[in-house]
Amino acid sequence: GSDGGGMTSGDLSSVRAICFDLDNTFWDVMPVIERAEQAMYDFLALRYPRVTAAMTVEMLRKARQETAQAYPQMAHDFTFLRRQTLADHAREFGYAEAMADEAFEAFIQARNEVVLYEDVLPGLERLKPHFRLFTASNGNADLKRIGLAHYFERSLGARDVGALKPDPLLFHKVIEGTGLTPQQVVYVGDDPALDVVGARAAGMHPVWINRDELEWSAEFGEPVHTVRTLHELGTLLGLRS
Repeated sequence: GSDGGGMTSGDLSSVRAICFDLDNTFWDVMPVIERAEQAMYDFLALRYPRVTAAMTVEMLRKARQETAQAYPQMAHDFTFLRRQTLADHAREFGYAEAMADEAFEAFIQARNEVVLYEDVLPGLERLKPHFRLFTASNGNADLKRIGLAHYFERSLGARDVGALKPDPLLFHKVIEGTGLTPQQVVYVGDDPALDVVGARAAGMHPVWINRDELEWSAEFGEPVHTVRTLHELGTLLGLRS
């Protein structure tokens, strides 16, 4: 595979572990969120129809954004923001607080019905015998529900540590107590601002997974190791086919 021309920085021979982002790294997240919001809306229409009589999906989405602005200290916890928004709607339309739990469950169930990119399972199978595997995500996907948890030694989300990438905290917490140093870890993600910049600041080796063959932008600093698939990642890390 190609390493993106001259896009290399850092010697990867000391790498013992790989930490992955989830959304847009293992699956395309936008259609998942849209389906999940629709599933939540359909549930509300069935069980709590006063909400959907007054509000469209788009209005619910806007309310969720307003909640995020109202609770800046909770920006790292998308689950809190969504439940809080639903609790506000329950009060507003004269329903019991249980509505928030039930509607969130409808959302999160669909949120975890992801379609993996086709290289993900074979890629994890190929990598697992050779590297310790971790995940660190800003989002609230649940790898147990998705059926991927067994590949990973530890999986952390922003809500577990109280900070969002690119803050170094999430990167450092995921390997805390493992005996690994950041220099022994590659961090693989799709978002230059969150994943590459964050991993670099945390002392890990960033690998940009660029599935859509986008241009690297100089605003994110020096170009980094770049792959399009987990197969190319294995090759970059020295695995034979």
